[in-house]
Amino acid sequence: MLFGYFDESGIFAPKKDGGHLLKFTIGGCVASFDEWEGMSLNWAGALAGMNIPMFHMTDFESRTGHFNGWTEANRKARLNTLLEIIGSIKPHCYGFTNIVRAGEEDLPSIYERCAQEVLLALSRYSDDLSIIFAHHPEYKRHRGLYDAFVGLGMEGKIRSCTTAHPVDILPLQAADIVAYEVRCEAREGEREGERPMRYPLNTLIDFGCSFRFSSAVD
Repeated sequence: MLFGYFDESGIFAPKKDGGHLLKFTIGGCVASFDEWEGMSLNWAGALAGMNIPMFHMTDFESRTGHFNGWTEANRKARLNTLLEIIGSIKPHCYGFTNIVRAGEEDLPSIYERCAQEVLLALSRYSDDLSIIFAHHPEYKRHRGLYDAFVGLGMEGKIRSCTTAHPVDILPLQAADIVAYEVRCEAREGEREGERPMRYPLNTLIDFGCSFRFSSAVD
């Protein structure tokens, strides 16, 4: 039995331009139950050593909340610890990005488009698979989306689709890092090849994690 954990991340316009959502990414990782169990034990130990309740990449990058006041040396060492924990199980990593369409102001609609891509991609696995999305306050139709997917005969080996909070389910914090890094690869106004991949993404690839990205342009 495989388990896929997925979180989301968005790209927003500068505040001077209104700060509206430009692109939305759902990203995460797939591995076995035993691999996630071992990863969770190591992750919990790492969080305890950092004296934080959970890891959130946006707050880490913006140096807010629990990450305020960390030195650069501590930031790099602690992020490396978490990247190494993810890399130790070599999960299959995915990221699906959709651009906000003209006239589209409904965040749940773009969330659903990304979630559909997750279900479609993972339905092709030969192993039984359970999918856990990070709880999202503006989208609560995961079960309905899954049921509709099954109704179309496209469920494959996906056996369940649920939601949970990252503070409670540690693999969702790993998914948060993956979603954030995939989002950074799809930053507005930059095309593939114009800049090198960011350090965390390169590090995960070096550890043996596989990645599959997709980005819709309309």
